[in-house]
Amino acid sequence: MRLVPIGSATTIYETASKCEITRQWVDHAGLADVSCTLCSFIQSLDSEVEEDFWRRVLSPIRRLAFALCSTPLPFDRIAEASGIDWDILHRQVRFCQQLYPGSHTALASLLQKLESLSAETGSPFIAPLESLHGQSGGLSVLLRNPRFNQAVAEFFTSSSTLQNATVISARQLQKAQMCDVLVAIGSCMWFPDYVFSAPRAAQIHVVSFRWIRDPWKPGPVFLHGADSSAGKNLEHYVGALPQLRSQTPPRVKTMPYLRPMDLLPPLPHFGTAGSRIAGGQPHINDDTILARLCHMSGNRAVFVSFDEGASSLVIDTKETGNSILRRVPADELEPELYLLLRTSGGGDFIAPLANRILGSLAAERRSQQAEWKDRLVTAAQNRFGTLTRRELAARLASDLRMLNLSEVRPANVFYWMSSKCIHPRNEEAFAAILAFAGLADRTQELWAAMGEIYRAHKRAGQVIRKMLLHKILTSSLMPLERDGEMTFDLGEKDGGTISAFQIMGISNEEFEIPADHIGILLDSEE
Repeated sequence: MRLVPIGSATTIYETASKCEITRQWVDHAGLADVSCTLCSFIQSLDSEVEEDFWRRVLSPIRRLAFALCSTPLPFDRIAEASGIDWDILHRQVRFCQQLYPGSHTALASLLQKLESLSAETGSPFIAPLESLHGQSGGLSVLLRNPRFNQAVAEFFTSSSTLQNATVISARQLQKAQMCDVLVAIGSCMWFPDYVFSAPRAAQIHVVSFRWIRDPWKPGPVFLHGADSSAGKNLEHYVGALPQLRSQTPPRVKTMPYLRPMDLLPPLPHFGTAGSRIAGGQPHINDDTILARLCHMSGNRAVFVSFDEGASSLVIDTKETGNSILRRVPADELEPELYLLLRTSGGGDFIAPLANRILGSLAAERRSQQAEWKDRLVTAAQNRFGTLTRRELAARLASDLRMLNLSEVRPANVFYWMSSKCIHPRNEEAFAAILAFAGLADRTQELWAAMGEIYRAHKRAGQVIRKMLLHKILTSSLMPLERDGEMTFDLGEKDGGTISAFQIMGISNEEFEIPADHIGILLDSEE
């Protein structure tokens, strides 16, 4: 929960008492046609819309169409920032002709219209923003999709008519920060209610397309001040409703209004993605890890390890100094923290640097690490039969407990078998599993070798943390709190770029997934 100082809370309540919300309408006949066609097409599919084919085809189309309806960028820039792959979509249209011939013509027509829109170099939102900017000298602009915050901020900076406009997030509007003029792009229903019920600006402009129905109305918190008439107080008057004429043709009279929530892109289906990656019983030779799905800002997700001793590096903006960067056990990850992931060169940002520290010994030590694990799994298979990795771990744990290793649990053994583990913490346990694997005569050799890997990992972690702390403490974290994500370039060959993403939630369901899926960033439809 965010605490607001009493003085700031007083200012917020005073602002709410005199806040005026002004709706400004814009038009674009082509986008209105695409939006209505898309909504009608989805309705025509009925329950088929949940099938995998339609998810793959319609998800990028719906995301792009929504971005065009909610982002103050030229349409061609929106399409570029969306990363949409037209070649893949056209292939899907051809597949549609074979799989769903009755829907092919409508889908092909819809895609053609959307692709044509995506080549346009203007946007109906730009003119009203320029007008408001000229009147106020500065704007704070709120977007529904924070993944476009950076692109819009860069566009404003490069524009001679919008240079003083800034992009702000709904998250920032939970704080005591006040704005001169706030502009929300799109329907009021796309934003948290506190944006309007506890306003951080005396003037709020809602700029939206005329054909998007917006039934939202303010409550009593928007009563005008004491100088207003009693009649207006009772009616909760909401400013004027000026109309901005667009350079595009007006809306066709017969075109129906669309409900704001119908235009939102589909919710991510990370649960399905997790089941697809981890589904069924893993093959016993698969290197799998117990994991949960961490939902993050921007409809992204990542599998985080929930095995024994697992932890993740996070930024905690509620802390100061060196404490802002800390390692958190897996079961203590929570919203408001920012999870750090290596976004270049794979998900693990410790191992590559550890290998550099090991130098010429890296290949030999990693080979030794892989060798004792392979021998352990093979010995377990020979003893207990063809079982899953987790079942093998349970059987082996039972045997080890009979050798007076009372603290050994199946989860311990399962983790020791994975590539993420260097060696058990206890040398006695390591000696026991090596004896089971037929490597008793090499216990001292392998314990020493694994100790070298462990120390290299520890040193690599310290180096990475030092570089990260320097970047974090010398950088403004405003983009992180505005966008819910931020990238830090460590400037090292094996450091690469590390990105922070706001945690939105952690799934309760656990998956057994391949170890190399841990820490890999997933998009909404992967």
